[in-house]
Amino acid sequence: MIVGIILSAGESKRMGTPKQLLPWGKTIILQQVIDNAAASHLEQILLVLGSHAGEIAGKITISPKIEIVVNHDFKEGMSSSVKCGIKNAPAGADAFMLLLGDQPFISPAIINRLLDEYQTSKHGIVIPVYNGKHGHPVIFAAKYKQELLAIADQGAKAVVNNHLQDILEVPLDAPEILTDIDTPQDYQKAKAQAEGDS
Repeated sequence: MIVGIILSAGESKRMGTPKQLLPWGKTIILQQVIDNAAASHLEQILLVLGSHAGEIAGKITISPKIEIVVNHDFKEGMSSSVKCGIKNAPAGADAFMLLLGDQPFISPAIINRLLDEYQTSKHGIVIPVYNGKHGHPVIFAAKYKQELLAIADQGAKAVVNNHLQDILEVPLDAPEILTDIDTPQDYQKAKAQAEGDS
């Protein structure tokens, strides 16, 4: 089983307000991320909250295959959320897919394509690529669990850099795999792009 881990514990410092709760279409950013993951072939999903966890949890709806976990060390950055998600994943997980809570445009189709590529390849790390650049979500086999639990400031990139020979790059015609929403400008641009696509 591949467990999805949605990383959404950050403080949204550059946004100035919890970005998870910003409007996105008929919903909010984080709900769209949750809905996309829930509509994919992922069987189990952990949602890692941290900053404003109570407020955010009160404004989202989750399906039975999603469980909320709280990262109390969220001030230590995204690495702490990766570790929190992996520590709370079922012991029998074969792999972990790391999804970002500020990428509402990652569709179930993109998630499923990466899951399929992981399951049919013999690689331990699967990364989507657009224009030669690595994006998200990324899949790590469970054999990297201890390394992921030991990551520091560089985050999961350190594990990627240590195992370049074990990476399957999946080229996608999807610039959105490179885009996250950190600032008000990012938000307005992403919203305009999404409204243009719909």
